[in-house]
Amino acid sequence: MNKKRTNRLVAISNIIAVASIYILAFSTKYLLSSIMTGNNEGKSIFNSFIIDTLLNNIQIIMTLVYCGMGILNIICAIQNKENKKIFFWQLVFGICILWNGSNIILDLQENEFIELIIFGIVPIILAIINLILIRKNKPKVIQVISYIGVIILSILNIIGIIGSYWNIICIVMQLIYIHLQDKYIEESKSRKIVNLILYYIIQVILVIGFLGMILVSLLITKVNEVEWKNELSKLYNNIETLQGAKVKEVYVPVEKDYKYGFVNSSGQEKIQCQYDRVSYFNELEINNNLYYVALVKKDNKFYVISKNNDNIMISGNLEKYLQTIDGHLGETMIKMFNEQSNYRNAYLQSFEFFFHVLTKGEMKLTQQTIEKNNYNAITLSERNSIYYYTNKNYSMVIEPIYNEDEEDEYDYDDNYYDEEDEYDYDDNYYDEEENTYYLSSKNTKHKVTITKNNGEQETSIIYLTDFYEKDATLYAFTNGYIGFEDEENKRNGWIDENGNKITIPDTYTIKDIKNNKVILQVDSTEDYNSNEKPELHFIIIDMKGKTLLQTTALEVYDDMYLVRNNNKKMVLMDKNLNVISNEYDKIISTVQIDIAPQYSSYY
Repeated sequence: MNKKRTNRLVAISNIIAVASIYILAFSTKYLLSSIMTGNNEGKSIFNSFIIDTLLNNIQIIMTLVYCGMGILNIICAIQNKENKKIFFWQLVFGICILWNGSNIILDLQENEFIELIIFGIVPIILAIINLILIRKNKPKVIQVISYIGVIILSILNIIGIIGSYWNIICIVMQLIYIHLQDKYIEESKSRKIVNLILYYIIQVILVIGFLGMILVSLLITKVNEVEWKNELSKLYNNIETLQGAKVKEVYVPVEKDYKYGFVNSSGQEKIQCQYDRVSYFNELEINNNLYYVALVKKDNKFYVISKNNDNIMISGNLEKYLQTIDGHLGETMIKMFNEQSNYRNAYLQSFEFFFHVLTKGEMKLTQQTIEKNNYNAITLSERNSIYYYTNKNYSMVIEPIYNEDEEDEYDYDDNYYDEEDEYDYDDNYYDEEENTYYLSSKNTKHKVTITKNNGEQETSIIYLTDFYEKDATLYAFTNGYIGFEDEENKRNGWIDENGNKITIPDTYTIKDIKNNKVILQVDSTEDYNSNEKPELHFIIIDMKGKTLLQTTALEVYDDMYLVRNNNKKMVLMDKNLNVISNEYDKIISTVQIDIAPQYSSYY
């Protein structure tokens, strides 16, 4: 049997190991101060070697600590087999922590059956055996209580009332029985050598090294975060002094010849294309005042600028953090969206992310982007599952027509059910309270009866593609016209303000109708997953069918259009299709456009 001091050393090492694991679990600050780069590797924004080592090798380190401590405790238990009490608790601790290490390697944490055996049945069997053994030797009260406690805790764990806390329980019981152990037991020479290697060298490397890395990482993080907060506070104060920082007008990032600048919502260039990278302008609140600033990069220096192009150069730790993020994360983010490297895709969005990482939640940033047009929502009245709509020129009655299989069951193969009670990918809706599936207009035909003010009436079977039964809402185009598809499920027309049905060829999809113009997208059967570049085609026509504009890239806003012109450059046009901006390689009005390749002239 091991000496008392040897067993005490093992128990203390167990305490340090468990404490280290809990510190790591509940102190995630160092993780919040890191970024993920390619291949799931991490990089500390504080550029700390120790944090990087811990972050990138955490599975290996945890496996070594768990498995190493588990094996050492089992070896120590075998050496203490003459003292059944210490033997039992060292063995249980060894099995427990070795199991946790195996989880990391083999990913067995979901195997409840094995955990039931290890943390429930095995401790009960061992406790009963020990109760039988100690009964012959006039056991102390604490011994009986401890084993009965094991049985009770194991039963509670089996029936799910408590989790498995064997790590803590085992260490406490080890300390109790080590305290009661005979102090003067002699160890053989060979055992002294084994114990010296096992408990004085290996455990120090495993446990003290692990704890040291965690504590040093937390210390580095804390020191750097104090410096970061101080420098960020100075930056806030400087932002208040920037000329033009309170200008609320939306500025849109643009790119020309690989340099970035900004135009306003009227297309006027406000900041010329001079920066290597930019974010959107972001709204932030400082001392109850709103300011609008952007993060930019020029000549490998970072600046915060206002809409007057007044700037603050970022220096010190803030610059170090940005350089680290830019160097390790920027390239990875861009490659996610730009695998073919033939267009500058998501450059701005990744840099916007850097701005948020720099402030780390201390400064709430809200991007300023041009809002896309929202369709008109028409609320219908409903009686007995029949829906009614009336305007000054006509009235409309909508009767959903269900197929038998739609009434009786839900097709799980073709549709997706979201347990959170929301619209699925096919726009079908499931109401848990009513236990009913509401099918969207893509799956449900509608018998639509239109009655005009002059008494003329027409009934047809169509799909109202933007009608949702659940909330009795019909979404119309900007000018109030209602889109529909024919029975072949091809969107091919609209119902105008007088109740007339106007049809167009089925090779077009209607994006919107506004300002007496119809915006059409030419349907394409091109394989978007192929290596060929998908080229979209858009046509704007007037209400008489005359073609006003054709383009391969188009985005529609409240009072203007983003268009690729004949020179394959991006321009802004007003609602009358007059060009109001210079030509640019990219005009990045929204996040979606930054990510979509067809809005870049490099594409």
